[in-house]
This record gives sequence, structure tokens and C-alpha cells, in this order.
Amino acid sequence: MRLDSGSRSGSSAWWRGPDAFSRSSSRMEGDDDEEALRWAALERLPTNDRVRRAILPPLGGGGEAGAHQVVDVLGLGPRERRALLERLVRVADEDNERFLLKLKERVERCVLLLGALAWPHGDWPATNPSDHSRSVLLLSCRVGIDMPTIEVRFEHLRAEAEVRVGTSGLPTVLNSMTNKLEEVTSALGVRRSRKQAMPILHDVSGIVRPRRMTLLLGPPGSGKTTLLLALAGRLDKDLKVSGKVTYNGHGMDEFVPERTAAYISQHDLHIGEMTVRETLEFSARCQGVGSRFVPAMLADMLTELSRREKACAMRGQEANVISDYILKILGLEICADTMVGDEMLRGISGGQRKRVTTGEMLVGPANALFMDEISTGLDSSTTFQIIKSLRQAIHILGGTALISLLQPAPETYELFDDIILLSDGQIVYQGPREGVLEFFLSLGFKCPERKGVADFLQEVTSRKDQKQYWVRHDKPYQYVSVKEFASTFQSFHAGRAISSGLAVPFDKSKHHPAALTTSRFFKQYLLLLAVNQMAASLFRFVGGAARNMIVANVFGSFMLLIFMVLGGYILVRAYGKSHPSVSEEELKEKYANLNGNALAEDSLAPISSHQATIGTIGSCSATVENHSCTMERGMVLPFTPLSLTFKNIKYFVDMPQEMKTHGIAEDRLELLKGVSGSFRPGVLTALMGVSGAGKTTLMDVLAGRKTSGYIEGNINISGHPKRQETFARVSGYCEQNDIHSPQVTVYESLLFSAWLRLPRDVDSNTRKMFIEEVMELVELKPLRNALVGLPGVNGLSTEQRKRLTIAVELVANPSIIFMDEPTSGLDARAAAIVMRTVRNTVDTGRTVVCTIHQPSIDIFEAFDEGIQGVRKIKDGYNPATWMLEITTAFQEQTLGVDFSDLYKKSELYQRNMALIQELSEPAAGSSDLHFRNQYSQSFLVQCLACLWKQNLSYWRNPAYNAVRLFFTTVIALIFGTVFWDLGGKMGQSQDLFNAMGSMYAAVMFLGVLNATSVQPVVSVERTVFYRERAAGMYSALPYAFGQVTIELPYTLAQASVYGIIVYSMIGFQWTVAKFFWYLFFMYFTFLYFTFYGMMAVGLTPSYHVASIVSSAFYGIWNLFSGFIIPRPKVPIWWRWYCWACPVAWTLYGLVVSQFGDITTPMDNGVPVNVFIENYFGFKHSWLGVVAAVVVAFAVFFACLFGFAIMKLNFQRR
Repeated sequence: MRLDSGSRSGSSAWWRGPDAFSRSSSRMEGDDDEEALRWAALERLPTNDRVRRAILPPLGGGGEAGAHQVVDVLGLGPRERRALLERLVRVADEDNERFLLKLKERVERCVLLLGALAWPHGDWPATNPSDHSRSVLLLSCRVGIDMPTIEVRFEHLRAEAEVRVGTSGLPTVLNSMTNKLEEVTSALGVRRSRKQAMPILHDVSGIVRPRRMTLLLGPPGSGKTTLLLALAGRLDKDLKVSGKVTYNGHGMDEFVPERTAAYISQHDLHIGEMTVRETLEFSARCQGVGSRFVPAMLADMLTELSRREKACAMRGQEANVISDYILKILGLEICADTMVGDEMLRGISGGQRKRVTTGEMLVGPANALFMDEISTGLDSSTTFQIIKSLRQAIHILGGTALISLLQPAPETYELFDDIILLSDGQIVYQGPREGVLEFFLSLGFKCPERKGVADFLQEVTSRKDQKQYWVRHDKPYQYVSVKEFASTFQSFHAGRAISSGLAVPFDKSKHHPAALTTSRFFKQYLLLLAVNQMAASLFRFVGGAARNMIVANVFGSFMLLIFMVLGGYILVRAYGKSHPSVSEEELKEKYANLNGNALAEDSLAPISSHQATIGTIGSCSATVENHSCTMERGMVLPFTPLSLTFKNIKYFVDMPQEMKTHGIAEDRLELLKGVSGSFRPGVLTALMGVSGAGKTTLMDVLAGRKTSGYIEGNINISGHPKRQETFARVSGYCEQNDIHSPQVTVYESLLFSAWLRLPRDVDSNTRKMFIEEVMELVELKPLRNALVGLPGVNGLSTEQRKRLTIAVELVANPSIIFMDEPTSGLDARAAAIVMRTVRNTVDTGRTVVCTIHQPSIDIFEAFDEGIQGVRKIKDGYNPATWMLEITTAFQEQTLGVDFSDLYKKSELYQRNMALIQELSEPAAGSSDLHFRNQYSQSFLVQCLACLWKQNLSYWRNPAYNAVRLFFTTVIALIFGTVFWDLGGKMGQSQDLFNAMGSMYAAVMFLGVLNATSVQPVVSVERTVFYRERAAGMYSALPYAFGQVTIELPYTLAQASVYGIIVYSMIGFQWTVAKFFWYLFFMYFTFLYFTFYGMMAVGLTPSYHVASIVSSAFYGIWNLFSGFIIPRPKVPIWWRWYCWACPVAWTLYGLVVSQFGDITTPMDNGVPVNVFIENYFGFKHSWLGVVAAVVVAFAVFFACLFGFAIMKLNFQRR
């Protein structure tokens, strides 16, 4: 056997285009002489050059047919890489398996190379060396090499959270203080903590085996996410966890789980300004290219293979190729160069964003995948294709996968090998998929024929749904609890098999030791410590220690303050040494510094501890009880049924610059191409299509939510032209992104929506009764007092948040409701609940339109209208998956038809157009929609409602307000000790400078602290404001009024705390006038800094841009404040800005109010007031003018914030 030939064939499997599927090593021997000569010349090159080159057919589409060329594999451009990938995997659904098999064959050829080295004389262990597979198997056994696999075991795993219940669980400013005090006293043993244990997982055990696809099922609140996080080593440190989780017999403390296991969250958190391709390539380069595609273990053993792969990795080529491959498999190549987007920036669709989340982890090195609800927002056919591709990779390359899905279609369910059914934190079943129905049948429960097995499994443990599956007619039905199911499973044959498997220890000798060595980790750690600079390390620590952006900003400003105050500039060290009491002053200063640092250290320690009460109110206490909510009557409030018709709707956006660089000459990109249709009262209509088909775009256009682009066509409401001002009053829109104010409860969110959107003649009792009815309809009553929270951080779960979104629109009593993927993020049972809600809503005569991705058979049959398909559906196949599969572009190419043209030539199209024409004509005697006012409530009521919500939000936001007050107190104590009793010493000019330094430091640092800490709060609320304003709740000015007004009492408290402490400790003159002048200037200074931070957010598209812009002005204000350079000494061409700098006016007011009337001469014989006027240009007679100017700055910034909110809209849809 020739080693070079084997090396050539093994190392070129990736790079040889179509030959990767059609050629083998033996077949290459029979190629034409020219290609053989090329290969021979290539093999004579030095190893370092040979590993960089390959013989490929032309990738650019040019060249002679059949011609091959030698290329540098590191020099492939983006277009060549995509062309190569197109040859390898033309159709992901069909070619991916062959591609992975070829990739596996490459590894097996590496084994053959090792065998040739082990038996150089041809002493093969197989009787027939040509029997490739048998030789590989025997060689693997003898050499000890196989594809690396991971077996994950968990034994007696328990997890529970300590939470506060009742009103003490709400994170208000007062509760945060009392809870911290309680934690201190309980730690000292003075009193017992009032926290209660909330169990999440109850003694669960099991095995997740390699080369097997495992599906995790369970209703919301069953503990699926907690189990996935526990197995991936990502559990929150505040949770109490017991039990054992091992990877190939090794505990979590023996290796780095993050490098071995990948947890894919159900929350899509991305940088909206990055494109899809950039996001995946960034992830690939940060994590390292996945070992599923580059076998790192074999690379360590084969020098040539190692050199080749390391050379590829040096230039990032592997990251690019793997990213292109993942883009192809996930169906993201169509939007690869499109920005991801977020709530403010238009980007890819929700389903595509979910696939990006999955792709970020798939490009990494982890061989164990724990995927949490990855199908949310995906259509059923796309989910099927992704799961199928994952199945192929897991089976062929030996991976391990535990995947949680909410509504798997029957054909997707059939792709899994094992099932784990979790309910109430207990494992009800774990084992082969084929045995799960047998287990429940043995207990008397049978899955109906027209029912998806996954839907059956999630409903059979529910008290409400269980009875319908009882089939033992000889015995009366009795509810079987989850605990009884779990106990019975232990005696079932699948349960016994799990127990037997756990009883046998894993053979650690089979595990390669490379992953467990710690020397590499510590070398890397020491290298990072040597390279990092002090400032970068400090702020990384701040970002890691703080719970959120607000605390990080405050803590970072505090650290800067310490460095600046004690740096020897603001407080000159020479002062103390010029007096006889040198030792006393030095000891005071050092003791003050020590106290300040110790106080900060003790008080800041809780920053790194998470508030379990915030994160678990929704998740732990929000288990939905099984209430029956069948509606036997209509809603209590009347409404007017309305129809909606649209004809020849076209929607264009400006052509993205990335597409123009690829040769597209058009200036506009057409997203909707002449769409027509009608929606009628009492009819529930589904908008279906694959991800990116334009469903959300069409709904945004019809609902009037588009803020950019160009719209053509006609939209009529009951025959009258649509006017957005009136349409918003009679319509509701459930957006795909669940955007709500995080610090209010579920009931308060509904009350706020109903308060502002229901007509004025609806009294308070009727409004509350209607809210209760809607809450019962959507099963939100158990969650009425739960905080909404931030997605992915705390509060409600995804499915609970989705139900809240629907309820917020239903309480507005609309005639037309648009729902963008209302069942995304819901399990089958919750989706059925939502669709029952929607169905009941439609039965009252409303017009309802839904976009939907993965309807089960039950949900699909709830709709009244859809487009008929072209071929018969298979028995047991999901209608949604079947419909989407037969209408793909690939199927159109294969069949040579255009379904759009077929539809336009059909009788159905003619009937629909006739219906559109009929509904586009106003009924006799009907009139156009007309309302006396644009909004349901008056301007005063809007202001009161917005102030009411902001009051609740601020009171329950201790991360902002409590932390702000705490740091103000700490800084006041530090300033009071550092500048102790300097306010009354006026003997030298340096005394005056030191006193003025205390004012300057407080103004700059506390002011900047206020401005930076308020910006994240305003940014989050602005996103909610855009949704609520588009819904017609209120205008911009009431929102700005509420946001501005709520800052007044909290800023007053801050100024009072600081003023009282500092004024008394520094020793300024105790007169009523001077004390209140000091409070006055500090209060309005804090106010204008806070309003400036709000204004910066209002004038910029994002919080990050606002921070950058604000920082520039902080520096300018600092320079022209009058402390670093007095105004008379500023060059004449810059002196004008001193009058425009608000900080300069504040220092003016503080200095003249405290020292402007003091006539005591200094050591140079000049009175204090004269020195101030001559040196700083501050006149005491201007005190009233200065006060008015400082107030004017606060009013100006507040008004500018209101103007920006009213006139500027940075949301791009």
C-alpha cells in the first residue's frame, strides 16, 4: 500500500468538489494521464506546500468542460467557497448525508494510514484487505482509534430554587433593601430567612447516549430548560443542585464543559448590526472550528493532517467553509448577507433568527448538543430538514444530542431514537421511541390515530386532558398523577434498562485523555494575564460582576471616581503637610480611604449574586393550572364586525448595499409581488409559508406597522379606503417579538392596555370584568401577579409571554386582530389553548388573521381557509409540512411548474378575486370609520396612565433606583471623609480650590452616573413605547411626561441624601439660605444630567450610540466647567462655550452661593468674594440668574427628549 496515495485520497475528500461523491482512491488510478501527472507533481512538493494545494474543477463557472486546475485551498474567495459548497451539498435535504459519509470515510482512511504504519509488511488483520469496512473496523479495534463520542449520565439529579413569595417577592426599592438586610441577618444567624424552597427537578436519572437522537418533551414549567442547563454545566449558581452529571465517567470539575457541550438557548440574543454570515463566522473563530468536521484527535496523531488543518485555521479558512456549510444546512444562505436585526432594526425574520441561534453553536467544537426549543418560529418543513440534518451528523459522526421541541410534527418526531418525557420535574418515560406508546397503553391510555404522538405525550399527564385517552372501558377512569407515572416507569422494561446502564460504570480507558489535561488551560490563562492591560481587566471585571448594564455603569463610574479623587489632583496632598497636625491629617485621610474601600467592598459584594426572586417569580410560581375555560358566550363588550380586502399589494425596500456589490443593478428589492386577498368576520385565516416567505411583511403592511419602504396597492376596510388613524382604534396586532414593560405584572399590563384602548364610556368595573374574562380565556389567572421581566433574563417564560401578548390585544376589544406566529414558543397543549382562545374570539364575529409555522393536525384543522395542494397527503403526515414541502422552489424546479401561475389559472383564484371585488364595495347605508378623537382617552388620562405605569416600573427597579441611592450615599460618605471640614477654611487659595474640588467632583461623577444609568432604562422602555404608540394607546407627549415626571421624586431623594451628608461633613456655613441653595443646585444638576441621558437616547437609534455621543459631551463639559481652566483664562475664541456649558453654570451657582458673600481676607490680603470674582469670574449678584439658567437646562433637555420621542422614530420595519 502506498502511503502517499492514501494520504492524497484521505486529505482531499473535502476539497475535490463533485469527486467527493463520485470518486474513490481506486477510481482515481484510472483517470486520464494529464490529471495523473498533476497529482504526481503535486505529491513531489514539500509537505508544507502540498497540504495547501488540491486539484479541483473550475469553481467560477468558466474554463473548459472537464478541465481541472491546481488551486491554493487557502486562497479561495467567498464566491469560490460557495461554488465549492454548492457542488458538495447542492440540496441540503438530499446531499448532506452523502457529504457526512464522505467526511467519515476521510477519518477511516486516516485509520488505514495508521494500520499501514503498524503493519508495514502488509500483515492485515482482515482476511480480505479489499474489504474496506471490515478492515477499518478491525484496525480500529487493534489500533484503538474510533470516532470520539460522549455519553452523558445524570444520577439522582435534584434542583431547587429559594424564592420569596407574596409581596416580598416583588423587586421594589423597599423590598430590595429589606431583603438585603434579611440576608445579612440570616447569614449572621440572627434570624431565619423567609425564602421558600421551590423544587424544579425531583431526583431524575438517565443516560443520553451517543449516536442517538434524544427528544425532550414536557409541558411548560416541567423543568426541561433546567435539565438541559444542568447537563450542559450552565446552571445558575444560586440554585441548589445535588446529584451527579458525568461525561464519559468524568465529573464536571475534571474538564471544561463549555468546550465539550453546547447549550442552545430558546432566546435569540444577537448583535443586530451584524449579518448572518458575520455572526456565524465570528462564533466559529471564537470557539474554534468544530471537531465534528475537523477530527482534532486524529490530527494530533497524523503529522501531515495536523499541518494541513492548522494551516487552514491560521487564515480562518476553515471557519469560513464550515460557516458556509452550516448556512446551507440551516437554509440561511438566502439571507447570509442580511443584517440580523432586532426590535429597532429591520432584519431577518423570526424563524431565520432562531436558526442563527442554532448555527452559532453548530459551528463550534462541542460534540454534545443540548438544544432548547430550537423550532420556535420555524415552519414545520424547515424544522424537519434541520432535525434530519442533525440526525445524519449525530449518527454518522458519533455526536450526542438532547433536543427540546414544543410542537414536533409526526414526521419530525419519527426522526428521534429516544424520548425523555418530563413532567413536574420528574421523568415519566425515557427510552426508545418505539416503546413509549406501549408504556402508556399498559396503563390504559392510547394515542388516537389522528393525533400526533408528541402532542399525546404532552397532554396525557395533564389532569384536564388525560381522561380523553382512557381506553380501559372495564375499569372506571381515575386520574393518574405524574408521581404514579414515574414510579410505574421504574418497573417498565425501558426503566429497568436505564437503571442497569447506570449501575455499570463507564469504562474510562476508552476516553482520550487530551480533553482532561489542565496544562494547556493554565498556559493560556497566564498568557492572557500577561497581555491584558490594567484598565481593560478592570472594566471586564465590572461587566462580569454586575448583573446588568445599569449596575455596571454605576460601578464603573464609582471606580473612576475613586481613582480621580485620590489621584492627587482634586485633593492636593501638600495641603496636610503644610500644617503642624501632619500626623493627624494623614491618619484621618488614610482611615477615611480605608473605611471607604472597606464599605464599598462589603456593600458591593451582592453585585455578583443573582436575585433569585426576580428570575423565579415567573418560572417557578407560574405553573399554569388546568382550568377549564370553554366559552359559552360572547365577550361582554360590543364591537362592529369589519372585513379587510387588499388588492395587488407590492412592497419594496432599498436594495441592500451587500447585494449591489454582488452585481445586482436594481435600486429596489421587491418583497411582496402583487398579493391580493380578503379577511372576513367570523373566519379564521392562516398565512402560511416557509421562513422568509414574507408573512410578517404582509401583515406589517396590512396593519400599517411598516416605518420604511414603499407600498403600492389598495387596502379597504368594509369597502372603504383604510386610514391608519382610525384603523388603529379597531385593530390589534400581536407581534412576533413579545415586547412588554418588564417591571409591571401581568394584570397591570392588561389593565394599562384596557385603560387606554377601550372607549371612554366603558366604566372601571366593566373594564376590570372584561380583563378578568380575557385572563380566564388565555389561562393567565395563575400568573396575574407575576412580573413580566426581560426575555431570557427573568420573569415570564416564552410561552407565558406569548399568551400575555395575545391578551394585551384582546383587552382592547378589536374588530380585526393580526397575530404574527401566536403559537411559536408554545408546546402542543399551550398552542391548542391559544388556538381555542383564537377560535372562540373568531366565533364572536371578529376578523382574525394568523401567521403560523408549525401547526399540528389539530391546529391546522381549526382554520377555515387555506390553499389546496397538488398531491395527496400521506396517512399520518402533518398537513402543514406536506403543504410547505410541495411548494418549495426546489420542487418547482424539479416538476418544472410555477405554483403561483397555477394558482392564478385556477378556479379558486377566480372565486377569490370575485370575493375581493364584492367585499371591496361598501354595503348599502354603511359609512366609513370615524372617531371624534385619534385616541380613546383624553390627553390628561394618557398622562396619568403613563405616569402610573412609570411609577410601578421605577418602584420595582432596584437595579436602577436602589443602586443609584446606595452609591450616592457611599460617595457622599467618601467625599465627607476626604474633604472633612474643608468648607469653613478660607485662609489660603488652596483651601478654596479644595472646597471647590468637592463640588466639581460631585457634579461630574454623580451627574455622569445619573446620565449613564438612566440610558438603559429609557432604551428598554422606548421599544415598548413604539409598540404601544403603534397600537394607538397614547401619543408621544404623555409618554415623555411620564418618563420625565417620575424622575423628579427619585432625583430629589438622591440630592437630599447627598446634600445632607456632604454639607454637614465638609463643614459649609450652616445657614438656611446657603443649605437650600446647595440642595437646589445639586437637585437641578442631577436632573439635567438625567434628562440629558434620556435626551441622548431619544436622539440616537440605540443605547450604545447614545453612550458614545454622551461620553464626548461629558469630556467637553469637564474641560469647560471652569475648574480645570477658569473662564477668564480660556482663549477668547473658546470662551463662548463656557456660557453654554451646564456644568460651568452649576459650579458658578455652588461657589457664589457658598462663598460669594464672604468678605474675610485670605493670606494674601484679598477678600474671598473678590478673589472668586477676579480668578473665576463669578459674581454673587448673578445668583438668581444662575439659578434660572440651571433650571432652564433641565427644562430644555426634558423638552428635547419629548421632541425626539415625538418626531424621531428609529424603529425600522
